[in-house]
Amino acid sequence: MRVFNRTKSLGTLVATVAAMGLIPLTAGAADAAPPAKPAEAGSCPAAGTVTQWWHSGHDGVDIANNRGTPIYSTGAGTVIASGPASGYGQWIRIKHDDGTVTEYGHMYERLVSVNQRVTSGQLIARMGSEGDSSGNHLHFEAHSSTSSTRGMDPVPYLSARGVSLPCTPGGGGTPGTNFSTWGTSVRVRADARLNAAVVRTLTGPTPVHVECQKHGDLVNAEGYSNDAWAYIPALGGYISNIYIDDPAAWLPGVREC
Repeated sequence: MRVFNRTKSLGTLVATVAAMGLIPLTAGAADAAPPAKPAEAGSCPAAGTVTQWWHSGHDGVDIANNRGTPIYSTGAGTVIASGPASGYGQWIRIKHDDGTVTEYGHMYERLVSVNQRVTSGQLIARMGSEGDSSGNHLHFEAHSSTSSTRGMDPVPYLSARGVSLPCTPGGGGTPGTNFSTWGTSVRVRADARLNAAVVRTLTGPTPVHVECQKHGDLVNAEGYSNDAWAYIPALGGYISNIYIDDPAAWLPGVREC
């Protein structure tokens, strides 16, 4: 059960009782399950500009940069594919120690071979524009297992490993600014305003890297009132600090935007 240790209002008691299953929660209220244990630290796949994010018609993220830009493994694992691939021109797939698989496409040069063991942050390829591509970029995908046919959203996958996009190889996350959200149907907005466009909705607890925070519209939700908002670059927007799983209303160790 989630423990509510912030002194905010009578709504706190109501939310706590609801989490115990004594009364129903309203739609979009917090999930009582604790956040998942964070995954092992990962590495930035490549420096560059994100030109396309994951969506229903695109199974990964595209990171554009100059031809020859280094591409790195996001985690330790074993290479299970390295060679020509339809659409990609060339690709590399790595099965990681937790069973997940990452996929890298469109490179002009591959530097690892099948069955080779790689470490997190190891140089594995150089960026190109082979296959179905309109310019030099890395197409990066994350899969739950070797049997999955569709890539999951790489943003929370990388965020759980301390990497926010866009990223700098060797940088990873910044100590003291990695948190987890809580609740369901948490809206990520383009600005710290309740009328700002919703750019993403989180369906459950999600590890996040908070770059900075600022004061914005006052939010009254889940028995709390708070005007502080956290900026999460990997999600492209802000969420109310109410939904950051930390007892402080103003997050410790996070600079003001």
